[in-house]
Amino acid sequence: MAKSLWEKIEWVREQPESIRMRYVLGCLLVSMAFILGIWLLSLKESFRSIGQDVPAAVDKSRELLPSGGTPSLNDLLEQAAPLRADGQKEKSGQDYFNEQFQGRTPDTGTVQSDVPATP
Repeated sequence: MAKSLWEKIEWVREQPESIRMRYVLGCLLVSMAFILGIWLLSLKESFRSIGQDVPAAVDKSRELLPSGGTPSLNDLLEQAAPLRADGQKEKSGQDYFNEQFQGRTPDTGTVQSDVPATP
């Protein structure tokens, strides 16, 4: 069989260019059909695995969402509650600015600076 294959290849080489192009086109179509078939099978399997993973991911994401009603941005703006960390007292904007400008901590009142204080 191997000898007949090599003989067939030599016979194609001896043919005019138009005949050789027909053989090239035929081999190209057969090989592309083979590759396309493998790709379609793998694509089908990918969609099947995605179809199984998506419902589980949706259920998992529902657990992450808050169960209560989430306020809208308009509701938050209407409340106009100041943002602060837990345990801190409410300060005015001017007090906060002065505190930050002077470099003092709210608890100890010490200066947080590398520059020595002048007497």
